[in-house]
Amino acid sequence: MFEFFGSWLQFGAWYHFILGIGILVKEKGSKGFPFAMIAAFSGGILIIYAYRLYVGYEFETSLLNHGYVPIIFLIPGSMQYTIEQFLSLEPVPLAGLKRLYPTFFVVILLLLCQWKAPHLLSQSMNQSFAGAHFSIPEMISAIGCIYWVGTFLWMIYQYRMILYRNPNKEAKLGVQVLGMILKGNITFASFIFISTFFRWHTGIYFTAGLATLMAVVAFIGTEINHQLFKDLLPELRQSYRTSRILNLDLEKLQKDLDYYLKVECIYREEDLSLASLAEKLGIKDYQLSEYINAYLGINFNRLINECRISEVCRLLKEEPKANLLSLAYQVGFNSKANFNLAFKAFKKVSPSEYAKSVGKG
Repeated sequence: MFEFFGSWLQFGAWYHFILGIGILVKEKGSKGFPFAMIAAFSGGILIIYAYRLYVGYEFETSLLNHGYVPIIFLIPGSMQYTIEQFLSLEPVPLAGLKRLYPTFFVVILLLLCQWKAPHLLSQSMNQSFAGAHFSIPEMISAIGCIYWVGTFLWMIYQYRMILYRNPNKEAKLGVQVLGMILKGNITFASFIFISTFFRWHTGIYFTAGLATLMAVVAFIGTEINHQLFKDLLPELRQSYRTSRILNLDLEKLQKDLDYYLKVECIYREEDLSLASLAEKLGIKDYQLSEYINAYLGINFNRLINECRISEVCRLLKEEPKANLLSLAYQVGFNSKANFNLAFKAFKKVSPSEYAKSVGKG
């Protein structure tokens, strides 16, 4: 049985590295690919450390014996960023990279220990699992496991509307896959924590083996039914967009939006923004954006421009010889160029051509 563990751990490490290279080659340029690649390589490194524990191998440089510690911090940050990139229609801002700060902090801390207090890193994994006291790196890794679990518990809460109140039945499989990824990471981190705390060798091997098995099953599944898994992402993204407005009174929101656009004519404000309109409606700007996209089928800028062009057309019918630029400024456009582009996009003719046709009519 233990011989099988050794072979499976070797396979798992190689498989994760090949998977990371495959992501680098095949998915380069796609959303979230750098962090998906990092997650794959990180998984491979953790499995290598599990294999080292299995065969009893230690590096001569004590710092390298604890290379698994920053990886435990790296996986949750990179996975969280990757999932957000895949679900979002817009790029996740670079501010999201702050999730990698804990990893950088741990790397710096270990380097300082190696420089100033190398004795703190002298205890190896094999000595620890043989019953030695808990070392500083092990304590840091325990904090990392808690951080790992906490990150994915927060993500389950963040995506709770998709996971537990998802109205899009077509995305059911995608929801199950997302749930498996989130809960699987919680399971892995918990097993690593428990196995380290109780000095349970088999728990470490089992966790690494299970991670490999899940990765292999996922790969085989995508190869067997490539189109099915290709369709998962758009459906899951749509579910994510819809989920962010499920707790709103959509009927009231539409009435309020109609009031501001048709009665208050708020679109006449030249500096009108998504955030300012959302504030008037009493909701978050991302909720207004998702509502307009999901239920009106357009984006915010197009909605506002439609209202502005509609009023220009109405005014031209009342006074065909009106000054076009004056009308443009009156309804909220801030330049002649923007007005002409928007008008032609909606009416397929220039404002002057439209005015002439109205005058002839």
